[in-house]
Amino acid sequence: KNKMSSWAETIKLWEIKRLISFLRSESKLEGLKLDNNFFTKLSDENITGDLFLRLTEWDLKEYRMTLR
Repeated sequence: KNKMSSWAETIKLWEIKRLISFLRSESKLEGLKLDNNFFTKLSDENITGDLFLRLTEWDLKEYRMTLR
């Protein structure tokens, strides 16, 4: 397995709190505008790691996540 698929397999198992904690702390994601509204939406919609990995570009736009 490559490193990316290993990460994906790990993230799939995460509950919402763990996913949000990772997204807030991962320095490689600094190019994304992830604000409190985004995290609130993930929580409100009960987006777990598995669901997060399946989000499409359209879904992300609905959550108002944009690249800097």
